[in-house]
Amino acid sequence: MKHDIPPPPKPALADDTLWNEDLAPTRPEQRTWNRWHIAALWVGMAVCIPTYTLAAGLLGQGLPWWGAVLIILLGNAIVLVPMVLNAYPGAKYGIPFPVLARASFGVRGANVPAVLRALVACGWFGIQTWFGGLALYTLGVALAPGLADSPSLGEFLGLNLAQLVAFLLFWALQMFFVVRGMESIKFFESWSAPVLIAMGLALLVWAFAAGGGPGKVLAHAEQFGRAPVTLVAGEPAVATFTPVTVDGAPKATEVRWLAGKHDKPEELAAAPWRPLAATAEVGAVAKDSVVTFQFRAPGVAEGTTLSQATAAAPSEAAAGPGFLFGVLLPALTAMVGYWATLSLNIPDFTRFAKSQKEQIAGQAIGLPPTMALYSFIGIAVTSASLVVFGDVLVPGDAPWDPVQLIGKLGNPVVVAIAMFALSVATLTTNIAANVVSPANDFANLAPKYISFKTGGLITGVVGIVIMPWKLLDSLGGYIFTWLIGYSALLGPIGGIMIADYFIRRRQHLELDDLYREGGAYERVNWRSMLILLVAVLPNVPGFLASADVVAKDDVPGFFLDMYTYAWFSGFGIAFALYCFFGGPRVTPPAADGGAAEVAAG
Repeated sequence: MKHDIPPPPKPALADDTLWNEDLAPTRPEQRTWNRWHIAALWVGMAVCIPTYTLAAGLLGQGLPWWGAVLIILLGNAIVLVPMVLNAYPGAKYGIPFPVLARASFGVRGANVPAVLRALVACGWFGIQTWFGGLALYTLGVALAPGLADSPSLGEFLGLNLAQLVAFLLFWALQMFFVVRGMESIKFFESWSAPVLIAMGLALLVWAFAAGGGPGKVLAHAEQFGRAPVTLVAGEPAVATFTPVTVDGAPKATEVRWLAGKHDKPEELAAAPWRPLAATAEVGAVAKDSVVTFQFRAPGVAEGTTLSQATAAAPSEAAAGPGFLFGVLLPALTAMVGYWATLSLNIPDFTRFAKSQKEQIAGQAIGLPPTMALYSFIGIAVTSASLVVFGDVLVPGDAPWDPVQLIGKLGNPVVVAIAMFALSVATLTTNIAANVVSPANDFANLAPKYISFKTGGLITGVVGIVIMPWKLLDSLGGYIFTWLIGYSALLGPIGGIMIADYFIRRRQHLELDDLYREGGAYERVNWRSMLILLVAVLPNVPGFLASADVVAKDDVPGFFLDMYTYAWFSGFGIAFALYCFFGGPRVTPPAADGGAAEVAAG
């Protein structure tokens, strides 16, 4: 990390294996981030494809569009609380996440939560870098179509030359900011925030203009909660479905349920069919003005019969007795878990804040409103596609992925501008969310040898070595199951750290002792390790079932329900246990001297 000011002084008793300039407390001259810098940081992290598509699953569960936006806003308002609490000691003492973790886990034990946080960041870094590279590749093909025919690099890599160059270019852009340090990251996030907001608002204007106005566009959002198809047993088997309607007229009519695609409409009468489970995935295919359906339900035997699909219309779902516990609370948990990783390492950023007031205001301005706004933009733009694009026949065909939407627009200039914006959005999210944290976490492993810059480069190398395109091809949704499942692990870590700082230590840390053994903090706090294990264990059965390692029928319903609220349950168990068994309580001195002087700067 480069600064135009002298490095912080090393404490007299500091251990070289626990201290370096990047992990040291920030000096007053480094406290340059005001509320707008921190708000811009959150705009940069929140504006990404997952945020844009976040409401899709909520609408499919039967929530109205405004209910989905409200859940997203509420969930991010809730996660703002642990976010601000963990950010507080970072802003007060100027220390990053792994150093703060030394107080609760021990000066050496802190490597456990740090490495766990770093691993999930490395996974997401690679995946997001691949997505960013795809955006650059798509942009290149739009400007020079011949790039699509670039030479193949063989079965092992599974890429063509242009795809590899785009991936490495996007990777290099991120490494440029890592090498330049936190000030360059602050500059980039601040510059990109208004660009990202402007591009989002431009999409919203297009949606309302092309879709016939806000009222008409948002009215179409109700169609996302309808059952797309009802399967009726009997001879001949027929699939009736609820098509997209525009001005009251359906875009498609009842069709026969087919086992495959057919090129000629006259083949419909003799088409083979097979009944599948109600959980079958449905995809509509339009050809020669005839709509057919393809179903996929692995493991279902031929001859299985069923009466109808299980999806419910919004009114039916909302009326069900389990709607609160089966839809609303799990949705709220998912929204909180969305930023479970950042709620741990937010001190990596707030250590540069000018004051507590600035970091709190910046996070409140930047996080919940941006998440709600971009989710709303995703709803509005996708709803407009029901009206605008003729090949969207059932709600499931709507292009929730903005890359799909951009592909439908066709205009090379529009595609180029949109892909540039998408690349910037992915870049800002990935640098802040998935590079800064592992850079500090790896530095914490061996501060004498690993700096912030070196830690960031290690993250970058891991992002290449894992070949994220291979992970996505071979594991599909499993990679996301494993990575998202980390919220069950990160919740307890957050509970321990907040309980330690606010309850056990009453907001007081011995700053110099965080950088040496034999001081106020243990080498390894085994109570924290045990509490972490106890808080994680109840969520393990549900995680294994979610990852299809074990059958859900073999897991008691209690554990499945607990995993649904994994972040809350893990956080709550760890917080309560640490409050009672975390060790001796600390009585802070009347004047919290050194920290107060640093914070005042």
